[in-house]
Amino acid sequence: MRRNTQTKDKIKEAFINLINEKGLEGMTVSDIARQCNINRGTFYLHYVDKYDLMEKLEMEAIYNLKQILLLDKNPKNLEDPLQLIPYESILQALIYVKNDFSLIQALASEGGDPHFMQMVKDILNELIHSKLNLSKSLQFSKKELPDDYAKEILLSSIAGIIHLWIKKGGLETPEEIAMMITKAKKVSPYELLL
Repeated sequence: MRRNTQTKDKIKEAFINLINEKGLEGMTVSDIARQCNINRGTFYLHYVDKYDLMEKLEMEAIYNLKQILLLDKNPKNLEDPLQLIPYESILQALIYVKNDFSLIQALASEGGDPHFMQMVKDILNELIHSKLNLSKSLQFSKKELPDDYAKEILLSSIAGIIHLWIKKGGLETPEEIAMMITKAKKVSPYELLL
C-alpha cells in the first residue's frame, strides 16, 4: 500500500513537471514513466491515460475544496451579505491551495485544464446558493442588475483574485489574499478607479 502511494506521488510530481514543461497535450505517458523512473505498465496499473490521471488529481482537489467551503457546520449571521463567502472558509481553502500549490498552479496554467478555474468558480457558486437558501432576507435583486449578472460580478471578482494569485506564483500569504477577497466584496469596481 505504501509503495502504491509512493508510486502515485512520483507520477503526480512528474505530471506537474511535464505540464509546466510541455503542457498536457504535449506530454505522453512515456514521458511521465521516464521522468519518475517506472515502466509504462506500472503507470497503467493506476491510470487509464494522462487524462484519467489529470481528472483524478483534479477531482481530489475539487473534493477537498468542497469539503472546506461547503461543509460549514455552524454558519454565522446568514443575513450578512459578507458572510455569503466567509473569510474563514476562504482562508482555509487558500491554505489548502498553498499546501498543494504546484499541482493547483499546473492545473490552472495554460498548459493544464482550461476548465479547472471554472470548477473552482462553480464551488463558490454552490456556496453562495447554499447560503442564500438558508437566509431569510439575502437575494441578488439589488442595484438594478438581473440576479444572474449580479452573481457573476461577485463570483468573477473572487475567482479572478484567486486565479491571479495562482498565476503570480502564490507570492502573497493565504491570509493576505483572503483579506483582499473580503475587501473586494465591500468595494464596487468603479470605486477602485477613484
